[in-house]
Amino acid sequence: AGVIRDVSIGYQILELEKTDTTEDGKDVYTVTRWMPFEASLVSIPADHTVGIGRSQPRETLSLKRSKTMSENQIRKQEAERAADILAICRNYDCMDLAQEYIEQGRSPDELRAEILRRMPESKPLPLDGPMPSELGLSRGELENFSFIRVIRAQRDPRYQKEAGLELEVSRAMAEKLGRDPQGFFIPPEVLKRDLSTGTPGLGGNLVPTQHMGEQFIDMLRARSHVLNLGATIISGVRGNIAIPRQAGGATAYWVAEGSAVTKSDQTFDQVTLTPHTVGARTEYTRRMVLQSSPDVEMIVRQDLVNVLASALDLAAINGSGTNNEPTGILNTAGIGSVAIGPDGGPVDYTHIVDLLAAIASANADTASMAFLTNAQVQAALLKVEKAANTGQFVWEAGTQPGEGRMIGYRALVSNNVPNNLTKGAGTNLSAIIFGNWSDLLVGSWSAIDLLVDPYSLSDSGGVRVVAMQDVDIAVRHPESFAAITDAQA
Repeated sequence: AGVIRDVSIGYQILELEKTDTTEDGKDVYTVTRWMPFEASLVSIPADHTVGIGRSQPRETLSLKRSKTMSENQIRKQEAERAADILAICRNYDCMDLAQEYIEQGRSPDELRAEILRRMPESKPLPLDGPMPSELGLSRGELENFSFIRVIRAQRDPRYQKEAGLELEVSRAMAEKLGRDPQGFFIPPEVLKRDLSTGTPGLGGNLVPTQHMGEQFIDMLRARSHVLNLGATIISGVRGNIAIPRQAGGATAYWVAEGSAVTKSDQTFDQVTLTPHTVGARTEYTRRMVLQSSPDVEMIVRQDLVNVLASALDLAAINGSGTNNEPTGILNTAGIGSVAIGPDGGPVDYTHIVDLLAAIASANADTASMAFLTNAQVQAALLKVEKAANTGQFVWEAGTQPGEGRMIGYRALVSNNVPNNLTKGAGTNLSAIIFGNWSDLLVGSWSAIDLLVDPYSLSDSGGVRVVAMQDVDIAVRHPESFAAITDAQA
């Protein structure tokens, strides 16, 4: 019909280099290394130069496409384009570009490229297109997906008719994963919606939420920052993962004329991920489940999302690698270490610089590295001067609310970073982690499986909900991280 002619590829930028400058002075970058997440045929592509029949004149293709689209469809697409541009500009604090890109009809991809040019050391740009384990749900489907309908449909079959969207999504997810859920599958893009529209940093102090004329105040939670720092998510996998890694390179030799070069070989090992199941159990009253107001829906969503996000964050930072728990950064063998003293001690500017040196000396330093520590350490470093009587403190103000900067790199705070460590006679010591967070791998074997138990609390009409997911965590290069684990704050 001439509708589906174009190709859309979603990918993560791994490396890029400046290759040209335009006549108006703008830098041109070429992506030299990238990781594809999806490829699909689409009717509205990001790049009109790629697709089936691309050798035909673009005017012909555009004309055929426009004839198949109603005026309402065009308006809807234009509204979505403007909404995407505004969301990106808000996320990267560049609202000065929003009106220009909307009025000129430019795409979100062009905006991302401009942000990349302006902020080469900023956090990773948001990805377009579904991840391998996602379904590619439309904006409307994401907005209409309801956790409350999922719970009601499992609790009472009479409610399954109203949960048509959720049932179909769960079936599609089961077909994609090749196995049936114990309850309902919640696809990753639904959770990504809730994480991105929730409170900053995937957690934190939640604002009061109005419902049924009263105030609902969620509990105070530690901010979960690991995924926000750019950890690499590997989703949609089935068996165990073994990623080959070059551990050693060949050796170069200076030789005399006519002499043979000495043989040397590369060495290789593997980074492995195997599924670990994380689960959370929560309970809701009968009246809450019967309510269909947006406020009750938000409470249920946010509770489930925050519980699992916090568990994943804790495991990524300090997972023990025992008792069914993945191995976190602090317990990964081979990461860099900066020691303050035999019993620990106060952290100062030199210790922060030493963290950078530990990574740089292993050739693992990149512009996208960042610090993560807890609130006690942040408070201490806000009072520590780089040098006496300079008025310049180790922890400086950042460009985003809730962020700081140290030695030019982003610094974030999460109380999932431990403050109960011991060393010698020192107790209640804290950790500071510095590194290239894209080298933290998070493997996901499934969507969240939501199982509703209507029987355990049947005497009160309540409902117990169990959410489970299979994940693992690994560090691509231990040298990409360094930590202080004896900071006194």
